[in-house]
Amino acid sequence: MSRLTNELAQEIVRRTMQVIHYNVNVMDERGRIIGSGDRSRLYQKHEGAVIAIERKGRFEIDEESARKLQGVLPGTNLAIQFQGEVVGVIGITGDPNEVTKYGELVKMTAEMYLEQADLLEKAQWDKRMKEDFLLSVIHADGENTAMLRLQAERIGLNPDKTRVACIMELSDVQDADSLPVLKRAVEMLEGSPSIDLIAIRNTRQIVMFKVHVQGQEPLAEIDGSIRHIRRLLEKKRISPLRIAVGKAYSGIEGLIESYRSAQDTMRVGQAILPEQTVYYTENMPNEAVAANVKPSWITSELLHLWRRFIQEDKSGELRLTLQAYYEENGEHQRIAEQLAIHRNTLRYRLRRIHEMTGKDPNNFRDLYTLITASWLSALEDTVPE
Repeated sequence: MSRLTNELAQEIVRRTMQVIHYNVNVMDERGRIIGSGDRSRLYQKHEGAVIAIERKGRFEIDEESARKLQGVLPGTNLAIQFQGEVVGVIGITGDPNEVTKYGELVKMTAEMYLEQADLLEKAQWDKRMKEDFLLSVIHADGENTAMLRLQAERIGLNPDKTRVACIMELSDVQDADSLPVLKRAVEMLEGSPSIDLIAIRNTRQIVMFKVHVQGQEPLAEIDGSIRHIRRLLEKKRISPLRIAVGKAYSGIEGLIESYRSAQDTMRVGQAILPEQTVYYTENMPNEAVAANVKPSWITSELLHLWRRFIQEDKSGELRLTLQAYYEENGEHQRIAEQLAIHRNTLRYRLRRIHEMTGKDPNNFRDLYTLITASWLSALEDTVPE
C-alpha cells in the first residue's frame, strides 16, 4: 500500500509549483497520477512513471518519446523512495533540457514531505495509543493490572514512575460547545513536558497524569497552560474550570488509585466547597471518606439529623457559623472576624446549634458528627461516576 495519499500528493504539487512554475505530477507506485497541477490528468495511467518505477530512478521524455507512450507529455520523471522502497514518481512537465535541473530538488522535496507525514502519523498513533491506555486505566476494575502493564510497555511508558492524576472539568456548559474547547485545552496542555498521559474523558472532563517531582507543587509546571485555558474560557463565556489533583502513586495499581483519588476529590469539592475551583486530595481526606461511605443505618441517622437542623435554621446563618467554626479550628476571635459578628453573638449561635441538634460544637466528637452529617447531605444528590 502506497504511503502517498491523494491529499499529500496534491500538497506536494501545490508547494513545488509555487517555486518552479512548471506543471508537476505525482504518481503512485502503480504509475497512476494522484496529484497534478493539471486536474484533467488526475487518475490517468502514466507510462513514463511506470518505466521510472521499473528503473528505480529517472526517465526523461522528449517529444518523440511522448508520441509513443500513453498518457505522457515531455518532461522528466524520478522515482520517489521512502525507507528503501519506491513508493511513487514525481514528474515535471516541460522541455527535458529545461526541467531536468529541477528534478532532484523536487524529488528531495517530495521525499521530505513523506518523512514529515510519516513522523506525524507515528506521533498521532502514539498519541492515540496513550489515550487508549489512559482510558483503560480510568475504567479499570483492579483485576486487569497485568494487561495494563503490557499495554504500558507497548507504548514505551514506564508505569513505575510516580505520577499524580489531575481532572479538569468544565461546569455548566452545553455539550455541543464543550468538545472544541476541551480539544483546544488538550493542545495547550500537551506542551508541558511533565504530562505524559492526557485524554478527553467525556464532554466535560480532561484527565491527565503528571510525573510527580518530590517537593514540587503538582500544578506548578502546567500553571501557564491553565492560565491560557482560563482566558480561552472567558472569551467563550464558559463558566469556570474546576481542577481536582489526586494523590501521587507509582505502578499500575497506583495509576488507578491516583485517578480514583482525583475523581473522589472532584466530587466532594464540587458538593462541599462549590466556591473553590481547585481541589487537592491531600487537603480533603475526611471529605473523601464521606464520599465513599455506603448507605446504612448511620448515614440515615446523620442525614435525618442534618435535615432537622436545616428546617430550623431557615436563614442558614447557623450553618455558616458551624462551617467557619470547623475551618478555623474553634478559634473564636478568627471566627467572629470571618463572620463579622461579635464574640457574644458567636457564643449565642453555638448555643443555638447545640439546642437544635443536641450536639455541642465545642465538643470535638459532636463537631465532627455535625460536619460529617453536612458532608453526607451535600453529597446525597451527587452520583459517583
